[in-house]
Amino acid sequence: LMLSVPPKLTAYQGFDALFHAVEGYMATIASPMGDMFALQAIEYIAKYLPRAVNNGDDLEARAYVALANTYSGFVETISCCTSEHSIEHALSAFHPSLPHGAGLIMISWAYHEAYAPSCPERYARVAAAMGQEASVDGFLNGLNKLKEACGVDKLKMSEFGITPDLFDEYAKTAFSTMGNLFELDRCKLTPADVVSILEKSYS
Repeated sequence: LMLSVPPKLTAYQGFDALFHAVEGYMATIASPMGDMFALQAIEYIAKYLPRAVNNGDDLEARAYVALANTYSGFVETISCCTSEHSIEHALSAFHPSLPHGAGLIMISWAYHEAYAPSCPERYARVAAAMGQEASVDGFLNGLNKLKEACGVDKLKMSEFGITPDLFDEYAKTAFSTMGNLFELDRCKLTPADVVSILEKSYS
């Protein structure tokens, strides 16, 4: 069944698994057991997702991405997502044609740039797991490289009907429907912060 998943959906789903692991690692309820699974999932996705996207018949890559996804599921159980998922689910609620993974990809750089000052040492360890310099910049650069390698670096919010005039509504919806995830953030974001993240992500 996985061999039949087209490249874009492979990328979207792979990035969703990546962010499950990254967010679970950054959440206030992270624990050593969850951290172990998170870092391993991140390492496998960084290494194998581009291969799975660019050659869907690569059985080794598919298997390791599936294993990473399973580990990310463990992280979801042991820890939890952070508000990155709250923000994206608000976008997909207003725009049902927006694939969840695509929404996460588009907001991820601005989101993690805002979040990183709250726990730079954790971002450094994630960057190292991705094979990058162990720093916040290493993580952000690695994130961009992974997007490029998977062909999803050119996604535009405007292509999915997202418009700046609704940024305040998206932010309010993120808090009103999934506000509990904001409580698990190390970085305490406000609705104005969410609007700023969306503004930086918009194109």
